[in-house]
Amino acid sequence: MSVVDIARTAGGFALTTGAQVARTPQRVRLTGSHLSLLSTPRRRVHWSPGFYDTPSGLGLLAPGDLIRAEPMDAYLVPGARLRAHAWRILYRSTGAVGEPTAVSGTLLLPVGWRARKPLPLIAYAIGTHGIGDDAAPSRLLSTGLDWEAGLMALVLARGCAVVVTDYQGLGTAGDHAYMVGRALGCNVLDSIRAGRQLAPAELPEDCPAAIMGYSEGGTAAAWAAQLQPSYAPELKLAGVAAGAAAADVELAGPTLDGSFFSFFLAYGAIGYAAAYPELVLEPYLVGDTAKIIDALRHTNILQAAVRGPRFAHAGDLTSPNVLELPSWRKRLRENRLGTIAPQAPVLLHHARNDQIVAFEHSEQLLEDWTALGVDVSFHITRGGFDHISGAVAGAPVALDWLGKRLAEQGAELRPSNVVPLRRVA
Repeated sequence: MSVVDIARTAGGFALTTGAQVARTPQRVRLTGSHLSLLSTPRRRVHWSPGFYDTPSGLGLLAPGDLIRAEPMDAYLVPGARLRAHAWRILYRSTGAVGEPTAVSGTLLLPVGWRARKPLPLIAYAIGTHGIGDDAAPSRLLSTGLDWEAGLMALVLARGCAVVVTDYQGLGTAGDHAYMVGRALGCNVLDSIRAGRQLAPAELPEDCPAAIMGYSEGGTAAAWAAQLQPSYAPELKLAGVAAGAAAADVELAGPTLDGSFFSFFLAYGAIGYAAAYPELVLEPYLVGDTAKIIDALRHTNILQAAVRGPRFAHAGDLTSPNVLELPSWRKRLRENRLGTIAPQAPVLLHHARNDQIVAFEHSEQLLEDWTALGVDVSFHITRGGFDHISGAVAGAPVALDWLGKRLAEQGAELRPSNVVPLRRVA
């Protein structure tokens, strides 16, 4: 089936009307109404053989073109199915040096709200899941093991469609281009294009769209905001919410050096070597590091925290330290946020005591974008005392802020008496 055939078939799809959601001041009740708890297990259906394979002739496709799609069930946790129509997707995107890449992802359409009417679309950029193929959200969601599914459910509960990119190399061929903003940003923007191709009736080109993400997803969302004017000018973004974005990856490394989270240094080295052909990692690995790096290529973040290098220094992994080599530093600097002005309004949010992505990253990005005339707001997530709690506390703020931006562009969201829109400084 061709890309055109897929899009045309999807155009005939219509949402079914579900039960009316009871009005309640508690967000968890509204989210819960979009979950279908299964009393009997469904037959586990994995992805089709070859679904994640890169097709021939990839360069003949335009960025965002849908390659293939298949229906799937998406779960909040094992046995608790998200009340949404879900598809696993594969689409054409662009790598850090402009090469065509095949990227997988997931499209979720809410059930029981605005049936047969256009939906606002939010591209949800996931935080670090790992760099092994099994850590791809399109795989984890089908088993109920994606730890960000609850935050996606919040978006669905507001009556928004959700498209989630797996990012380059996560689920598909090659290593994941971890924290390479110039690739991640394209992956996010192209996921919007692919989602609209799959469901053109529910997601027409003029439907309002927005982006949200945290941690690696915050970096991806911020880069998507920067690249949109040049890479995807036809996408009119209502707003972009970027939480705990590592604005300067060149400085992020020293923060993690020697800490419990030093395995992120290895992740970053693998990611940049995957994204840039001239960056070679293997000749510089010392001792048994080659075995560690090879094992990390197949891990999710929890496995990496257990098996990866902890309390290690970059100099213990490579000699000389590749992050200090001129060719590496050049590419790291190319992926520094704040040098390009987004056209869409942006919300930055960050917990002050973040122990993984320093709070100063958002402060500097705010200063840089303000100097460029960007419509940027900043929210200090006081409900978050570290990196993980900052994600949980910041997501409702980001979603409420985006809801207001989408409403300004004519989107009709599910009536919210859950948490009123806050004024964000």
